[in-house]
Amino acid sequence: MPEWWIEATLPSAVFICLFLLWVLIPAPDGESDFASRLRDRFRK
Repeated sequence: MPEWWIEATLPSAVFICLFLLWVLIPAPDGESDFASRLRDRFRK
């Protein structure tokens, strides 16, 4: 198996995991940010 695919997919997999954590972890009360708006859009 070629090694280049690991170098290509690892950064994108890490980015996707961190992005999901950012969206899934709730924001503090009274704070509205981009992740809160995304979360609200997915819950509708």
